[in-house]
Parts: sequence; C-alpha cells; structure tokens
Amino acid sequence: MENRPALEDIYAETLAVFTDSDEPTAPRTTPEVAAELDCGRRATHKRLQQLVDTGELRTKKVGAGARVWWRPVEVDPPDQRRLRELLTNAERLGDVGAWEYDIDEDEVFWTDGARRIHGVDSDYEPELEAALSFYHPEDRPTMRRLFEACVETGAPYDVEIRLITAADEVRWVRISGEAISEAGHALVRGYLQDITAQKQHERLLESQRADLEVLNSLNAVVRRLTDAVIDQSTRSEIEAATCAQLGGAEPYRFAWIATIDPVTLSLVPSVEHGCEGYLEDAELTSNPTEPGGKGPAGRAVRTQEMQLVRDVYEDPYFEDWLDLADRYGYRSMAAIPIVFEETLYGALGIYSERVGAFGRAEREVLEGIGEIVGHAIAAVERKQALLSDEVVELAFRIDDTDGRVGIPASFEASFDFDTTLSLGDGAFLVYCTATEVDRAGIESLAELRQLQYIEEVTVLGRTNDGCELAVEMVDPPILSTVASLGGYVSNVTITDASTTMTVHLAADRDVSGAIDRITSVEPDVEMLRRRQMTRPAKSLGQLLQRLPDSLTDRQRAVLEAAYFMGYFDWPRESAGPEVADSLGVSSSTFHQHLRKAEAKLLDAVFQ
Repeated sequence: MENRPALEDIYAETLAVFTDSDEPTAPRTTPEVAAELDCGRRATHKRLQQLVDTGELRTKKVGAGARVWWRPVEVDPPDQRRLRELLTNAERLGDVGAWEYDIDEDEVFWTDGARRIHGVDSDYEPELEAALSFYHPEDRPTMRRLFEACVETGAPYDVEIRLITAADEVRWVRISGEAISEAGHALVRGYLQDITAQKQHERLLESQRADLEVLNSLNAVVRRLTDAVIDQSTRSEIEAATCAQLGGAEPYRFAWIATIDPVTLSLVPSVEHGCEGYLEDAELTSNPTEPGGKGPAGRAVRTQEMQLVRDVYEDPYFEDWLDLADRYGYRSMAAIPIVFEETLYGALGIYSERVGAFGRAEREVLEGIGEIVGHAIAAVERKQALLSDEVVELAFRIDDTDGRVGIPASFEASFDFDTTLSLGDGAFLVYCTATEVDRAGIESLAELRQLQYIEEVTVLGRTNDGCELAVEMVDPPILSTVASLGGYVSNVTITDASTTMTVHLAADRDVSGAIDRITSVEPDVEMLRRRQMTRPAKSLGQLLQRLPDSLTDRQRAVLEAAYFMGYFDWPRESAGPEVADSLGVSSSTFHQHLRKAEAKLLDAVFQ
C-alpha cells in the first residue's frame, strides 16, 4: 500500500479482507466478503465495485448471476490509476463509451461511459441478448446482423443507430465494432458515442430547409392565387381557381371548398380538386353533436378560426376519417374558414402528405388565404347585387338617433345614397342627396362635435329640395355589415328621434341570415318590411357597374368621387387635389386612376 493515496475507511476496511488474508489473490464471493465485514450484500457490492474502479481489485462474473472478486498479483501503479480516472472523465465529457465481447467466454464488458449512455447503474453487467435488446425495435435487426457478421467473419462496422435507455429515452448513437485477438482470446471491441444532440440539430436544419422550400412555394401559389381570384367574375369561378391553385401546388395533395347548409349545418361540396367524392365520403358538418362535426372542419366553421391536424394518426378527434386518410393518401390537413368582415362564406380544406406540415410561417400565409378568397367573394356578390335588377329590399328602424349617433332629436331629413365607397380600415365615403332639409340645417349638423361614426359632412351643391353631400364615416355598424353582406344602403330617413334605413341585397343570397346579422349589430334594431322588387337602374354608380368589367375598384371609386364632387362640371366645383384628399390618395395617383378609368369608359361606349 506504499505510495498510494489513502482510501476512505470503509474501502480500506473492505480491501483489508483481501490484503490481511493468507491468500490475498484468492477469489471471494460477495456474500463471503459481506460476512467478514458484517455488512449487507448491496452495500458490500458497491464497496467492491469502487475498489475495482480504482484498480485495487479485479472481478468476474461466474454462473448465472454470481460474481467473484480478487486481489491481483500486481496492483496498478498510481500513474495507471490516474490514467484510468482521466479516461473515465474523458468518456463523460465526450459522451462516449467502450465495450467488449469475449467470444470464447461469452461475456460482455461495458465501461462507465457505455453504462451512462444506456442509462443503467454503474454495477450493471449485461448479457449479450440484454445488450442487444437496448436497440430500437426497428433498428435491432440491423444491429444484430452487423454484430454477428463481425463475430463470424471479422467484418468491422460503424453505424448510426437508435437505442432505448433503461429510462425509455430514445437516443441516437454512433457505434463501431471490430474483431481482434488478445492474449489468445477472440474479442469484438468497439466504441459508442451519444450523438442525439447532433441528430436533433440535423433534423432541425432539415426541417427548416423543408419549411423554407414550402414557404417559398406557398408564397408563389398565393401570388398566383390572388391574381387568379381577382380575374374571376363569379363566386364559382373564384372557388374553382382557389382549389386549382392550392390542390395543384407541390406542398399539397388536394383541396376543397364547401358551403354550410343553414338548416342541417352540413358542409355542402362546392369545389373539389384532386379529391372528387371526398366530402361526400367524409360526411362533414358543423354540428358539434354529430360525429362529423367533431373534426377540424366543423371546428373551423364554429370558431371561424383555422384548425390544423399535423398528424392524423395522432389526433384522437380524427379517428373517424383515418380510412379516408389511407385511401386519399394524406397525413396532415388544415381547415380554413372563408370569412370577410364577419361573414362566413364557407370552409376551405387543404391536405398534405407531409407529417408535421403547417408550421408557424406556413399557417400565417394560409390564414391570409381565407381572407383573400372571402374578400373576392364579397366583392363579386356586392357587384352582383348592384348589377341585378332583382333585389330584396329590407327596411329597419333604429330608435334614439340622438343617443346612438349624436344627431339632435329636432333634426329631420331624408338621405338618398347615390354611391358608397369603401376606403379601407372601416372608412366609407358616402355620396348622397339630402331632401326635406335646408342647407343651414345640414351645415349646423356638420358643425356638431358629438357625432359618432360621422367624421365630416361636406355640402357639394344644391338641389331643388335639398343638398348634395359627401359624408365621411368610420366604422358605422350597420353600413359596414351591409357592405360585408354584398348589399348597399339606398336610403336613410331621420325623423322623430328615430332612423329608418332601407337596404338592398341580392335576391339569391341568404336573406334570413343577413337579417340576423344586421339586427344583431345594434341593440333594438327592428325590421319593418321585406319585399322582392325589380329596381330601375338610375344612378351613375349602377351604370358604371353595368359598363366595363375591366374597371378596378380603385378606378371606379375615383371616377364616382370625381363625378359626385363636381370635378367634371364647368367651372369645377372641386379640384383634383380635393377629390384626391377625400379618397385618401395623392393628387398624382388620383389623376393616374382617373385617366385609365376614362379610357375604359370611353372604350365601352364607342366600341
């Protein structure tokens, strides 16, 4: 024991069982040592294992589960023990371990590093089958084949493979093995390294590259989709173009659009691209009490928010459609409500073969698609309402005009709306003709500071029985709702502290649903009448709608604003900068749009 570091008392006491014996090199079993120490077997085993780790003892497994310990003839010198400690620390820092299989003795040896990677105790000694059983079930046949080939033919191997630790954690390891001969023993010796963090980083980079490719492809699809949707003149054409662009895009397998039956709440197929018959097979509904309403499509309709399933086999609510997933070949899907200004036009379904599709950036792009399509459908329906001679006329009464809007109870007037321009962000510019009121009454109204929704009232000119006005409004509840429904307000009459509003909607839309929407935006809104009528085309706005379809919304707005503000009169009642200011655009932008609109208008007249 000379020149050796002093052992702790318990280890010195344990070592003395061997050194103080007449036969210090004779093997002893754990129970024999425990009896001499008067100590428990488990505690004795831990002491003996520590003495093996420090090089004071040697050990070997015998029989089915027994082990013997003995004092070697020559104990490792201090520098060799220090080297062993350094190697142990190096294993720990590098997440590496070593192993050895004695072919002749059928024994497996693991270093501390190998035990740590496998997640077992420091005294764990595996059998061969137990060692192989740590590998992932999908990788175990490969591991067994490589190991057995090395044993039988000496073929070395170096492979990246998965193992499952004693704590059921999946780790990636790089493991090597080679056949050697040492002191007359045939051995297979190898090393393994925990490369889980490296694999995770590689998968992250691969996922990011894949997401970037999908995002670039999707952005290109959205640009094509936007152009295609704008070019369509009917709702069915918009829906067909949407599904064709998305269902035919590389990241996705197929797409569909469905409307919602207001009575049964079922999703009615409108367009299917690449999945003809899918919606009929899926039996989707927005009714949460039915099986078909528990999936993502039903939830998207009810919440008016996008719903995702990134792996259909992991979503418990998707169980009813797993057979369809196999048949149609998809692993993930997104259900997107088609909504514009709180009006639900239907649902869009997009399906992909990718597991884990629809990451954060992809979701943000797809959410915008629902609004793009909803806006296009709303614009088409609004245009159809203006073009159609057959309309549904609705009249509503709202009490307490003073309290709601700030218009005094003594004020009375009737306003015929000539045209309403949407300026975006909830702002509207209304050109109307006021009757049953003099200019002084209108000017006094314009000077009021307590008005709600009304930003500015400008008198454009006189008529025989009233005034022509331009009224700037911000977030007017009923006007905004009617516009989102594809309709327009034709008249507002204020009398006896109440307001009567006349609304026109396209005859083919869901009028009952529209009435519910309008009456819900303000308290105590009462519907007075409903009738279907054929209306004459009389306003410039309606004539403009009937002329060139090639006019953009901005060109039409500029042309109408210029007309109603007297830009074309001589002398001009409003100059170009005034009209541009009312529209919130620059003077140069106004003139550019106006010239293009005039050219298209003249083409429609003379060609």
